[in-house]
Amino acid sequence: PIERYSVGGREIWVKREDQACPSPGPPFSKVRGLVPALEKLASNGIFTVGYTETSISMAGWGVAWACKKLGMKAVIFDPQYKNTPALLEHHRKQWKQFGPEIIPIKAGMAKVNYFISKKTLKDNYPNSWLLPLGLVLPETIEATQQVAMKLKNDFHTIVVNVGSGTICSGLLKAFTNHKVIGVMGRTGNVQRKRQMILSKARLQDGGMFGVKGFDLVDPGWQYT
Repeated sequence: PIERYSVGGREIWVKREDQACPSPGPPFSKVRGLVPALEKLASNGIFTVGYTETSISMAGWGVAWACKKLGMKAVIFDPQYKNTPALLEHHRKQWKQFGPEIIPIKAGMAKVNYFISKKTLKDNYPNSWLLPLGLVLPETIEATQQVAMKLKNDFHTIVVNVGSGTICSGLLKAFTNHKVIGVMGRTGNVQRKRQMILSKARLQDGGMFGVKGFDLVDPGWQYT
C-alpha cells in the first residue's frame, strides 16, 4: 500500500515496502527477487542454498522462509557475538520456525565470513549455492522495477534508503525521468556507491539517454 503523511507542512507519500511479503515472511521487499532466483536454482537442480547473515539483516529470515515455501534446504551461517544484538536474537527465532540448518561462525567482517561460508558449504553440501551478501540479485532489481512501474506516475521525487543499492537500482530503471534521492544507511564513499548503483541498473549518468536526477546523500550513519 501507499500511505500519506504530513511532515513539516508537506505531504509525503510512503510506499510500504515493509508489507511486500506476507507474514510469516519478513517485512523485507527483497524477497520479490529472492523467490524467482531460488526457483531458477531449483530448475537447475540446486536445492540447497546458504546465506551469510549479519548483525541486523532480515535476509536470513527471507531465505529460510522462501526455501521452506519452495521445498529447498536453507543453510544459514550465524555470526556469534559476545553480546548478541537484540535484533539478531529476534531474527534467529524467525529463522528457526522454517527449519533451516544453522551453522555458527565467528562474528567478523561480512566479506571474510562470506568466503568462510562458501568453503564450508562447498565442502559439506554437494551441489549447493551460496547466495550473495545483501541478496544483491538481478531478479530483485527487475522485480522492483516491475512493481514501481505499476504505480501512478504522478510524483516528482522518490526518496529511498540505500544499503546494497539493489532496490535503488530497480527504482532508477523505473523512474528514469524523476528525481531519485538515495539516503545511505551506512556511511561510505558516495561516488563509488553511486557508480555501483548505476552499474547494477545498467544506466548511464546523465546525457541524452542517462539518468537525469539521481542524488545520493550520506548522513554518516553506521550499519547497525
